[in-house]
Amino acid sequence: MRAARIRPVRRRALGAALLTAVALAALPISESARAAGLVPESSRHALAARQQPDSTAISPALIEQGRAIFHGKGTCFACHGMQLEGTQVAPTLKKHAWRDAKNGELTNIFSVVTHGVPATLMVAYPGGITKAEAVAVVSYVWSVGQGKVKP
Repeated sequence: MRAARIRPVRRRALGAALLTAVALAALPISESARAAGLVPESSRHALAARQQPDSTAISPALIEQGRAIFHGKGTCFACHGMQLEGTQVAPTLKKHAWRDAKNGELTNIFSVVTHGVPATLMVAYPGGITKAEAVAVVSYVWSVGQGKVKP
């Protein structure tokens, strides 16, 4: 069997490939491609930045929905505690010096819930929650962290 010969990449071909990649990155990405994991990780973070919850849209109903998911389907309480006080497994979600969700900002909490935290037990979309459910949980956690509601 003959070994495959690797050809050096020509500058013109490399330039064309880079231009194609940049042009493709500017195109809208379909929801099905995103769901299938066909979107590069860097693009996912950029997409998440455009689709994050807005603190002005947080309603008491959304907070209550998030509370129910946190203590139910999302299983967040198992690691973060029933009162969001934290455990040996995971940090408090009350007001504190946030490590992964920098400054306890809504968008940073959303990023943690939707992307997880590498090398920890925090997974993306815990308990198999949907994106809408993630927004509700984030709204609840952010509201508790801001002292706007009790856990």
